[in-house]
Amino acid sequence: MSVLKKIPKMNDNDLRQLFLNANHLIEKSKMVEQANAVIDAIESEWQRRLERFDKGLYKADTPEEGVLKAVGYKVGNDGVTHKIRHQLLDYVMTRSLPSIGSPAYLAEWGEPDTKERYRKLHRVIRVLASSGKKFQNMDTAVHQWEEDLEYLEEKYYQKYY
Repeated sequence: MSVLKKIPKMNDNDLRQLFLNANHLIEKSKMVEQANAVIDAIESEWQRRLERFDKGLYKADTPEEGVLKAVGYKVGNDGVTHKIRHQLLDYVMTRSLPSIGSPAYLAEWGEPDTKERYRKLHRVIRVLASSGKKFQNMDTAVHQWEEDLEYLEEKYYQKYY
């Protein structure tokens, strides 16, 4: 079965990796025509999934690297300072997100500076904090996630509710 026929059955993470691989082939000037055909097919599939997402018919796969990690947000003993974390949270709230995962995954985050973006970011950090409480040696990370939730609530809650 050709790779083009496999695309509709691929999960979002595998599809993104195929996209990166095809672009790498073009960069190396290898199999450029085939690589462009793969990219076109991936774009079509991303559009199809995005349209299904908009209709509530598609749930994107969580990418291997999420939005917070992609922008450099990190808590715990090896994490960044609270000032940088808050700066990064403001960035996520108010700016365009890095291109990660699939377009449908990014659509889950909504547009910059919206209630939808706030709810998604708050939910992600809340889940991280809640999950972290189940593990030993996560006290610092949990404390920082909880600080960051307070920061988001203080800065953005009134704006959207």
